[in-house]
Amino acid sequence: GGGWDLHHYANRNEQPTNARKFMSKTQKEWALLRSHLPPGIFVCVFEDRADLLQAVIKGPLGTPYSNGLFFFDIQLPSDYPDVPPRVYYHAHGDRLNPNLYENGKVCLSLLGTWAGSSVESWDPKKSSILQVLVSIQGLILVPEPYYNEPSYEQYRGTEEGELSSKQYNESAFLLTLQSVLASCRSPPQHFAGLASQHYRETGGEILEVCRGRLAAAKEESEAEKSDGSEGAASLGFALSLERLIPKLEAALSKQ
Repeated sequence: GGGWDLHHYANRNEQPTNARKFMSKTQKEWALLRSHLPPGIFVCVFEDRADLLQAVIKGPLGTPYSNGLFFFDIQLPSDYPDVPPRVYYHAHGDRLNPNLYENGKVCLSLLGTWAGSSVESWDPKKSSILQVLVSIQGLILVPEPYYNEPSYEQYRGTEEGELSSKQYNESAFLLTLQSVLASCRSPPQHFAGLASQHYRETGGEILEVCRGRLAAAKEESEAEKSDGSEGAASLGFALSLERLIPKLEAALSKQ
């Protein structure tokens, strides 16, 4: 049905270059999404705007994005499937991943927006929306996103790399919590029920993880001080987390 007026691409209404080809591919896409969506990915389509979709991806466990919800607006351009879809990420003004920009840009070789070493590019005959969503879930929302930055992979396994990755993960974790607050307060309209149910089910776990990490960061800060180092990094993380927890408790209790 309707309700696509708040979609990022709502006003970009393009007529398909080849209507038959476009509709044939779109119907196949919808069928693929209905039958093959993996756990943690949800999609909403609009019958009266076949070019628009919305998706939400749950942050995978074992990553700094765990239990967060990540919302995307998708548009199939007029010459789809000869060109990849447009994808916009609802960033809440934060850069919590090298591939997800504050302005909503999603960097992925499959979308033609990432010039990394990956050879995976859009193939009009084989590529799909499903493949794009699974790539975001599996290649972007990863356990150590720091190494997604071009050329940072070379630091994997080094002391400098491990420290930078740890600090990046702490920042990504805090920004994910900020996004939890934002999606508790104003989730996209078509996913309001899903978001509310998700946070009712995971709210206790989110807060438990926060309290555990706060205690660990405080301990680490004390240990760093006794070593003669400042302990500033762990302390900064602890202070930020301490400020966020009461806000999260309030927002999650209203779900």
